[in-house]
Amino acid sequence: MRGFMAGLRLTTAALAALTLVRAPAGAAPAAPPAAAPAPAKAAPAAQAAAPQAAPQQGERRVALVIGNGAYRAVPALANSDNDARLMAATLRDLGFTLIGGGPVLDADKTAMENSIRDFGRALKAGAIGLFYYSGHGIQANGENYLVPVSASISEEADIKYELVDIAYVLDEMAQAGNRLNIIMLDACRNNPLGNGTRALSGGLGQMAAPAGTVISYATQPNNVALDGLGKDSPYTTALASALRKPGLDLFATFNEVGLEVKEATHGRQQPWLSVSPIEGQFYFAGRGSAAPPQSADADAAFWNEVKQSTRAIDLNEYITRFPNGRFTVEAQHRLTADCEAATQSGQGAQRRDLPLERIDTDQAITACRAAPATPHVDYLLGRALEAATRLPEAYKAYATAAESGLPEAETALAAAYDSGKGLPRDAAKAVHWYGKAADRGFAPAQTRLGDLYAQGQDGLEQNDAQARAWYEKAARQDEAAAQLALARLYEQGRGVAKDPATAVRWYRAAAQHGLAEAENALGYAYASGFGSPVSPSQAAQWYRKAAEQGYAPAERNLGWCYQYGQGVAADLTAAARWYEKAADQGDARAKAYLSSLGTTP
Repeated sequence: MRGFMAGLRLTTAALAALTLVRAPAGAAPAAPPAAAPAPAKAAPAAQAAAPQAAPQQGERRVALVIGNGAYRAVPALANSDNDARLMAATLRDLGFTLIGGGPVLDADKTAMENSIRDFGRALKAGAIGLFYYSGHGIQANGENYLVPVSASISEEADIKYELVDIAYVLDEMAQAGNRLNIIMLDACRNNPLGNGTRALSGGLGQMAAPAGTVISYATQPNNVALDGLGKDSPYTTALASALRKPGLDLFATFNEVGLEVKEATHGRQQPWLSVSPIEGQFYFAGRGSAAPPQSADADAAFWNEVKQSTRAIDLNEYITRFPNGRFTVEAQHRLTADCEAATQSGQGAQRRDLPLERIDTDQAITACRAAPATPHVDYLLGRALEAATRLPEAYKAYATAAESGLPEAETALAAAYDSGKGLPRDAAKAVHWYGKAADRGFAPAQTRLGDLYAQGQDGLEQNDAQARAWYEKAARQDEAAAQLALARLYEQGRGVAKDPATAVRWYRAAAQHGLAEAENALGYAYASGFGSPVSPSQAAQWYRKAAEQGYAPAERNLGWCYQYGQGVAADLTAAARWYEKAADQGDARAKAYLSSLGTTP
């Protein structure tokens, strides 16, 4: 699988920015390789499949094509090398000079960086630049990286030594000063290096296209791209076809790619773009027959009338009149962005669903019904309808998106069957949909499956080992609830050997997300020496963090610190105050401690 979050949707939305990566959903990374990295293998020159098209007069074309599939320490990718060979052959036929004479296949970090440097040098003579990458990608510390086949990450310090910063490609292009650069990224959003390193996360972060640059991504936000049933991915197959069609300018080409991918994947995948202003026009396969000038004039004239409108009906009228118009993708993007703004918060990789109680339901339902129908929009419409307690309609929207393979929708539908809220409870269907989303690597679904195995619910036999396995998959994606649950298993020795140090490590990870129970557990670890050195001051600090969230056990523990002067100055008044807070929530031990102070709760 491959997946992306991006900017300009081709068939159903427009500008935004980048995210994603490529990796088999739910796959765990292999052990690091023992052998030293091998150099990239050179691919034989592909035979031309079509007559070579002459580039536009006065323009050289230079391309760097990289395909990484034979990974050594993370899951391998079956189609990457094939995709790179197909793109290299296509670009050669269209007049591009390929860096290295062909695709760069299965490259280690040195080979990738050397190829990118050679690419930048070639662009400085004024060429049109095109960079194509097929393989794993990842986000770390807010930066985006391509993953060489040699990469093996065991700690955060390894990142800069093992991965290739995508900014390196953009910098080489920017320094060239040429008028047009094109980046095509065919990757998957699941983290192939999911080893608990907090700096790593699945999906490339939001990235704006520099001046004169177009960035094309394999699929839209919150979805995954598919490997396909053949030897090439749907995205690269569509690219290779659309690039060869005369008469399509740059944006019409990518619109064609979007239509082909949407049809090939039955709507489950729709490519996106991130763009900046481009000088002049560009045709991959030549101008062909020009469209009648009056059509372009009518398109622009109508867009000028509606582009400032805030009414969805105006934008939809433009899309209806000009389904392949110059501004169709921008109109579609604006409609989708309105739906997202009404149901989510944050930007790019930091975008999160709003709590249902915070959704303005009338606004959200109107915006999402006006947006182009995609699995992502169907899911957001479902949330808006659920917030409005229109549950049958909500579950219908979830089901539509879930049938298209959107893991967020699969999980929402599973939760509905799990709870029996608004439809008959069906444990088997709940497990079915949780399983589908979990197998795609969706951490909340993996966490819930872990819960079901830990508790022996929904027809699943209680199985701590299975629970631990699912919790660990989610915890390595930085899912706080899974980190907390996994810490408990290591503390109690359930499904795994008891390991206080590992328990504390996962409690700390969850505590850094602000989970009060984890903060309290970390305080106890410092107070008792469980899996960590004894530190009364650290214990009091963590108890306070949890107590200030109103977590009763932490309020009681902080009161104990004040009563006995552990990590804080002894203060019986403060002790009584914290005991009272916990006692007011029914904490029996806090009530007993109050009595020991001579205070009645």
